[in-house]
Amino acid sequence: MTGSQETRKMVFFTAADAPSLDEDGMMEPAVIDPAAFAEIDLEPYSKASRLSVLFKGSGPDGFSLVHVTFDAGFRLPRHTHSVDCLYYVISGEAIMGARRLGAGDGFFIRAGVPYAYEAGPQGVEVLEFRAATSFDIQVLDQTAERWRAIVASLARAGVEAQAETQAGAVATTAG
Repeated sequence: MTGSQETRKMVFFTAADAPSLDEDGMMEPAVIDPAAFAEIDLEPYSKASRLSVLFKGSGPDGFSLVHVTFDAGFRLPRHTHSVDCLYYVISGEAIMGARRLGAGDGFFIRAGVPYAYEAGPQGVEVLEFRAATSFDIQVLDQTAERWRAIVASLARAGVEAQAETQAGAVATTAG
């Protein structure tokens, strides 16, 4: 935020102007053992997520808002962040073990607490609210075995989505 924006009582932002989380640099990159990726193609995984910084206040204790979209089956590795975060599901589902969070649901997680979730069959769109303008990510899933399962969740979701589409087409032509 620029100096003139700091003194304003109201600041507007648009999704169209929002930089990606990588472009903004507010989250320190994850450190992951390179050996875990020696035999795993991560391109489908990296293309299945979109993260943009909608708002970022000034100073380290400024407020921030990140918009996240994950494709169907996208599985976050088990990880922690260095700051508290409040998550709000806009659409789709976030699956955390036996719990399914849909539109209007959310969760709060303290700094340093490990968590993971998977996007449901339609994917998930989430808002992340933080009272911080920079934070880190500590990925706890470091082995090739764990990452194979994480990347495979996307392929599995693609197969399931294709089967649902084909079943719908068969039902339409049969009716």
